[in-house]
Order: sequence, then C-alpha cells, then structure tokens
Amino acid sequence: MKNDKKLEYEQFHYPLDEMSWKTALPTVTKTSSEKITENPKVSVIIANYNNGPYLERMMNSLVHQTLGIENIQVLFVDDRSTDNSLELIKPYFQSYPNIEIYLLDKNTGGAHGPRNVGLLHARGDYLVILDADDWYAADGLENLYRLLEKSGDGIAFGGVARSKNGQLDLLSRAYIDVDNEISNRPISDLPYDFYNWLGPQGNMVRHSLVKENNLHFIDQRVADDVTFFYQALQLSQTISQTQKITTYVNRDDDNISLSKNINETFLLGWLRSLSYMLTNYPNTESLQKFITRRLEWLLVDFTLRWDTKYGLSLASLRHFRELLTDYLPDLTFNPEKYFSLDIYSYIWQFLQAKEDEKLLKFVAWHSLPSIDKQLKKIDKLYYFVPEDKNLPSVNLPLIKGKKLLIDEKKIKIHFDYYIAEEPDYVEFRNDSALDTSLRKKAHKLSEVSYEAQMTRAEYEQLKAGDYKLHVVLENQTEYLIAIDQLQTYCGADTLLSDREGVLALHKIVDTRLYLAFKALDPTYLGQFIQVVSTLDDDGNFVFELPYDEKISREEYNNSLIAFPQTYGSLSESELSQKYSCQAGIYRLVKEMILHQENETTELTLKVGTVLTVTHVRFDANDEMLLVTSLGQVKFDASALEAITEPVEVVALKNIYSYSEANFSKEVKKKHYLQGMTLKVSKLDFSKSYRPRFATENGNYITENPNFVAFTANGNTASKPPLWQVLVPNRRLK
Repeated sequence: MKNDKKLEYEQFHYPLDEMSWKTALPTVTKTSSEKITENPKVSVIIANYNNGPYLERMMNSLVHQTLGIENIQVLFVDDRSTDNSLELIKPYFQSYPNIEIYLLDKNTGGAHGPRNVGLLHARGDYLVILDADDWYAADGLENLYRLLEKSGDGIAFGGVARSKNGQLDLLSRAYIDVDNEISNRPISDLPYDFYNWLGPQGNMVRHSLVKENNLHFIDQRVADDVTFFYQALQLSQTISQTQKITTYVNRDDDNISLSKNINETFLLGWLRSLSYMLTNYPNTESLQKFITRRLEWLLVDFTLRWDTKYGLSLASLRHFRELLTDYLPDLTFNPEKYFSLDIYSYIWQFLQAKEDEKLLKFVAWHSLPSIDKQLKKIDKLYYFVPEDKNLPSVNLPLIKGKKLLIDEKKIKIHFDYYIAEEPDYVEFRNDSALDTSLRKKAHKLSEVSYEAQMTRAEYEQLKAGDYKLHVVLENQTEYLIAIDQLQTYCGADTLLSDREGVLALHKIVDTRLYLAFKALDPTYLGQFIQVVSTLDDDGNFVFELPYDEKISREEYNNSLIAFPQTYGSLSESELSQKYSCQAGIYRLVKEMILHQENETTELTLKVGTVLTVTHVRFDANDEMLLVTSLGQVKFDASALEAITEPVEVVALKNIYSYSEANFSKEVKKKHYLQGMTLKVSKLDFSKSYRPRFATENGNYITENPNFVAFTANGNTASKPPLWQVLVPNRRLK
C-alpha cells in the first residue's frame, strides 16, 4: 500500500484502531425530555440540517412506535440548522419521554459528524440511523429488535419502501425465498442484488458490536454510511432479515440529495472507501460483490451520464481511468463475473484497454432513445444493435405478456421470457400495500413460455388495488412484464391494464371483515362489519360500510382493525363473541398481563385498575394486544368493563384544555397546573387520530399518560402511574 493512501485514510478517520474521530467532533449543547430511560432498548440517531418540512412525520413515526417510546432513545443531532427545525422538535421533548436534542456548536458539513455525536451518547442495546426526512413503519423498530433478540446476530435488515411525491414502491427487500424472515444467514450467502442498498435505512445494529470495534462514520460527505454498514456486516458475519416494511425513504422532487452533485470530490470519496475496504478486509466473495456493485454506480455516474458536474469527454474518461488505477491498482478479481448488465462489462473492457474514443462513441450511441436504436432477436435473446460494427450489441432483458386466463378456480398469466438466467417466481406486488404481496412459482411451458397462476382463494385474500407482476430470478434480480400484445381485460372483479407499457392486474372489489374500533359512528363501534373497497372511474379507492355509508381512506386506515389471516377460519359471529372491543376508558374486573418482548418477569395489572384503550395490534404470533395508557396488554374481553360515568384524572404536568379535539393556540382554554384534578367523560380522537379526553364541561385535554393519570389508580403528580397498579409480588425489579 502506498504511504500517501495510509495517510489519506488517517486524515479522513478511517482506521478502527484510533480515536481521533472523537476528538475531531465539535462540542454540543444538550436539551432533553424531563423523563429519560437510562437503559433503552433502541437508540435512534438522527442527523439533521434544515429538514424542517419532514420532521413532524419523522417524529410522529418514532413516538408512536409499537416498541413504545419509553423503550426508545431518540438522539436528534442538529448540525446548526438555519430553518425552524429546533422549534418543530420542541413540542416532542416537552410531551414525550426520551427525546434528546444535541445542538452542535459548529456545522460539520455532512451527516458523519452528527451521527458520530449520536454514537458517543447512545445508550440502547441496539442502534438505528434515521435520516431526518425518512420515517419508520409503526412496528418497524419492534420487528427489527425482535429479530436481533431472537437471533443474536449483529445486524438485521427489513424492507424499505420509497415515497416519491406520495407514491410508494419497494426500494429494498430482504432477498430471501422464505415468506417471512430468516436469522443467522451467513453474509457469504447474500446475493449480488443485496448490495444494491447498504445505507442506514431499514436496518438495526447491535450496540456492543459498534462499541467494541470502535465503529464510526468516516469524515467525508459521501460513502460514510455505506462504509459504516459494510464494516458492521463484516464484523457480524451473519445477519437477520424480515420481509416486512420497516422504513419509508423520502425521494420527493423537492428533496434535493447530495447524490445529484456528482463531481470529483464525490468520485474520490467513493474510491477512497473502496480502496480502504480492499486493503483492510479479506478478499471474500462478499467483498467482491460489494466492490463490484459500487463500481457499477461509478461507471454509470462517470461514463454514462452527460448531466453531471464531472462532465463527459475524452479528458474526463482518461482522468476517471487514472483515478481508478491509482485507488484500485491491485484488483485480484474480475468484476465482470458479477456485473448485472453486459453494458458494464463493455465499459470496463474499454477502460482497461484505454479505448477512450471508442468508449465515448459507445456511450453516445447508448444514450439514444430506444426508439432510435435497432432491436434484434439473436439466439433467443433481444439486443440493441449499433450501426457501427466496431461497437458491441447490448442485451435487453425482456418479458412479454401473452395470455390471461380467468375462471372460477384460477387466474393464469402466460408470458414469453427472453433473459439468459432462469426465473424463480413471480411476485404480485401492490405498491399501496407492500406487506400483502403474493409469490407464485414460475412454471415453464415451452422453450420461452412461462405461466404464473393463483387460486381464487389466494386472489380473495389480496386487497383491492393495482398489482404489477415482478418476475424474480434465482439471483434475486427482478423484471416487470411488458404488456406487449396482451389485450386489456375487464371482468366483474378484475381489470388487466397497461401501466406505461407494464402489465398490471387490478383487483376492483375487495370485501372483508373489519373491527370498527374508533372514530366512527357509534352504530358501528365494537362490531365486526363488512367493508367493501372499490376503485372509482378515476382509480381512487372508495370504502363503503353497511347502510351505504362511505368513509375516507384516512378513516379506513385508522378506524378499522384488520385481523391477520390466521383468524380466517372464524365466522363473523365467532369473531364478535371473542374479539369485539372498541377504544375507550375501562376498569379491570380481573387481572391482565402486560405484554413484554423477551422479559423474564411477568407484570400483571391489578383488579380495579382504570386505563384507556387506544389501539389494537398483533404480536409476532398474531396474538391480539391492546395498546393502553399503561402499556400493551394481552386481550381478554372478560377482564374489561367499560366506564360510562365521568372519571377523575390528575395532571402530572402543567396542561391546557381546548375547545376542540384538534389542539391549536386559537382554541386554547383553561390552564391546569401540575397536581390539579378534573373529571373526563369519555375518550375521543382528533382529526389526526390522536387520543383526547373530553371533559365534563365540553372541552378536551390530552390523554398522554405522561401528562395525566387516573386518580382511581392511586396516582398523584408525584407517583408514577404504572407502579401503583402492578400486582405487588410481580413488580419488575
């Protein structure tokens, strides 16, 4: 290794055996919630700089995690924002526990500095890094935490969805063949496509692995996160994965990202990182796949794009090759064996042979619109063929839809397949309901013809909506099916449509049972009701309740509880007898067990305890849980007695009442000091479905158990709610 490279690594704080990255950080000013958990389960590190428009969505996703905000340490590290970020965060640390704000005394110029500050102050058993404009699924942290608790692995990965201007699609999946999840998977087993996405989104790392190995973020604006997580991958050697969506990544048009600023600094940062990896880690297949995937990115950005700050010319190509040679002089493997497309192999060959003029001609031809290039079928595959015989033809992976067969028993789709690698399965994927996809084996009918089919029973389990067909190869690469000559079709419950040249299957009508749980007409509450989901002429969802009443999508998503498929064998009457309930204020007439993930001590609530029930969720075993003001409890209808008379609460902190359930300064009413009592008549909800107490005089106060508690439980302003209501001999020690 050249000495200047070693010095360069040290300059940017790469080595794991030295601590200069800590002393290089600026000092911070800390502000935090009044209540702090000393030993949280998960620490969430958020680096922020001027992300004001996205912070409410991000913070709401954290404080409402099913893992419980009491188990989460939120480290909001601000890099001297010039917008109103800190003002937007202030209400959260005033209203919720475990919110910690770290204001850097000077701007660091990138996410690496704030993230490293977060590492120094994290106390959780596990760590996640969350970009300030992204957000978590409600059970995202719990799913990743549960995986690592069970597996003992150093890192876990979940599904990542991309949100662009309100439209969702799947950005990164688990790349596993099993339906749900996998543990202790060796990194040597990971497919090439796994390395498409190795940033902070959608994963959780064991804190001890980070701390014991001095893992930290390198001091550069690009490749700092990918370097960190690949090192964590190497140190862990085995991983856990779940198919469930854990994270939503923001890619709105108004969210200008650093990746668009492709220049020489960007290139040097990536090459420096790859050089360090090659120098310091064993030359395994995992490392080769990781390096090659990043090389693909660089080949695209620095040889195939004309719109970057780096530019594209003979001089820029020569300089690119010189930097490749300088930083990656001793590649001991040929990346061509991993390249996902033949075009990357051609570019690599041109660079190695120093055929810069030929490469520039090739790029100019390849950049032409498809309609201006000649497409030919050669030996059962399709290729774009250039007029210049000195340039190579480029393979076009192509799948053509051919036939749709629908009857009372099955739905079959035939397609012609023109890709060298064999298909494995077809995934029917609805971007509006990414957790409800269906995988079916691709059956070969002839040399190029394949079939995917599902039964009517499987079809009925799908929600209404638009399903694109993703053909997934054995190496986990996936392609969509072109509509080609396939005729559009409209039946009683199915529409086959053309979505910009891609085959899409529309399920028009979906009828299923839901528990009407909250924020609906009292006629429905506490009952299992049939909800009909349809698509109108504009492609928008319409949700119809009994008696022809229609509700909005927000009401559908927040007011109704869908039960897992494991409850499908129960009739409507059986569901009603066993599982009917609704949001409200309840008194326990028998003991109830608090639900705790992986705790050895059982906590039980006393008879007579008063609590609110605000939501329903299901654990990993599909057991029904109630989300209450005292934590999550295992559902037992016989233990709950609805309270209909006014009940007294005490203010644990200073609070206000409001004339509406939607709190704002304009509707603020009375100020209640800490220790004051008042009576509430019922549980209600704001337009954003936040729980509120309706008071006797017609106003509203917060239901947040950190601010108010029931005096019937023996609570006062100085006595924590949970401690008063546990069965004495089962208290948590």
